Amino acid sequence: MKAGAWLAAAVLGLGAATALAQSPGQGFYMGVSVGATDADEGNAVPLLITSGAFDGSSSGIKLFGGFAFSKNLAFEMAWVDLGEANYSGTFLGTPVMYGTLETSGLNMSVVGTVPLNPSFSLFGKVGLFAWDADMRDVTGSFGYWQTTYDVDISYGFGAAFHINRNVAVQAEWEQYEAIDSISLLSVGLVYRF
Repeated sequence: MKAGAWLAAAVLGLGAATALAQSPGQGFYMGVSVGATDADEGNAVPLLITSGAFDGSSSGIKLFGGFAFSKNLAFEMAWVDLGEANYSGTFLGTPVMYGTLETSGLNMSVVGTVPLNPSFSLFGKVGLFAWDADMRDVTGSFGYWQTTYDVDISYGFGAAFHINRNVAVQAEWEQYEAIDSISLLSVGLVYRF
């Protein structure tokens, strides 16, 4: 299923959520997180290089929003940029240079939250990641580029510190399956309406 279809389904879900009467702990929220990404070597080997070097460390950003049905359950949608991995080496004996692999996509998750006290909570999430990966390099003396896309699973966990009723700071670790695995360790700011 393409990202546009996922987006339409998410918008319909959020529209249905607005019809619910709000009680304490319910409502819309939005936020931004930034952090470090780490892509497994399997994102490039053996698809882009059969031997050589792969650097999966980069920086990532996530813009997200959702609707909390209660203090324990929410639906969240996020646009995630997992940064740029680099690779070089050979593909079946042909030299490969200047390789880059950029991955981003739309993530939709169900989020479960356990409030430990009024200021601190733990959460976990599981969802689907509609991703695309842009690959570029020079193989032999020719330029190579390709875009691959698919939908795979995502999951993660984290903790939030609630500064007041509307604002929280959160730290989380997430795993996105895209070609292989890419993790994002981030810190973010959340605003609840």
